[in-house]
Amino acid sequence: MMNMKHSQQRGLTLIELMVSLVISLLIMAGLFTVYQSNQRGNRLNDGLMRAQENGRFAVDFLTRDIRIAAYPFNDPNPNVTAKPEFQNFLFSGGADNVAVANNPNPSDILSLRHGWGGATTADCNGAIPGNVDPAALNQGGITWAPDGTTTWNQYDIRDTGRTNNRGLPIFALFCNGNELVEGIENMQVLYGVDTDVPFNTRDFVANQYVSFNSIPDLDGDGVTDWSRIVSLRIALLASSVDERASAPSPRTFSLLDFNIGSYDGNSAMPTDQKIRRVYTTTVLIRNNMAQ
Repeated sequence: MMNMKHSQQRGLTLIELMVSLVISLLIMAGLFTVYQSNQRGNRLNDGLMRAQENGRFAVDFLTRDIRIAAYPFNDPNPNVTAKPEFQNFLFSGGADNVAVANNPNPSDILSLRHGWGGATTADCNGAIPGNVDPAALNQGGITWAPDGTTTWNQYDIRDTGRTNNRGLPIFALFCNGNELVEGIENMQVLYGVDTDVPFNTRDFVANQYVSFNSIPDLDGDGVTDWSRIVSLRIALLASSVDERASAPSPRTFSLLDFNIGSYDGNSAMPTDQKIRRVYTTTVLIRNNMAQ
């Protein structure tokens, strides 16, 4: 008789197949977790960079404009025998805690002047004095009326009319009614007052910082002492615009004498997942023209 050799085919048993599938699923789960973690990290980094970029640009722009602000009053009218307080003209038009459309928190308004008469320059939007529409300056029910003889830069916070990735309004820092940088949700301004008395002993160093409506009358003549303003302190709340955080923030943000937050549903603020940073700077009034 002939011997028949039978080949035996070997394969995976059901148990081995199931073990392989489980191992594959664990590997895939690990890879997906790493992918999700990288995505969250990228979103956080992108949001943080956006907030930093917005805040730093706004601070740099404001700082530069404040440092060059000046109102060299030189009235040719022979009947004018007394100079005005220059800082009153320099900061003319500021306001405290003005309502911002679609924003639960009010924001300050900062107005600066540059030059007078024939010594004027273009404003923050490139327009020459006299060509700025006063209606563009109106904000929060306050009406401004620039006279066209000096360059006027008014900074305020407004709703851009756009929405972010979750349908929430996008706020921005505006100058003379035109958007300057988005993602700036609030601005607070304090004015540094040199309170040294008598007047001729002044060292032009701020002894206290007060709001626009609280500039003191140190000499008791019934006139606010704007000539005592020697510096400005500004705080901005900058955001990532889009929601990039992994969860709403319970943090409260302090902007000088004003607090905002939190954004986790435990305050008047709407719940969101934006990344926010506070930027604060103090700027010396270089062209101090005090009497």
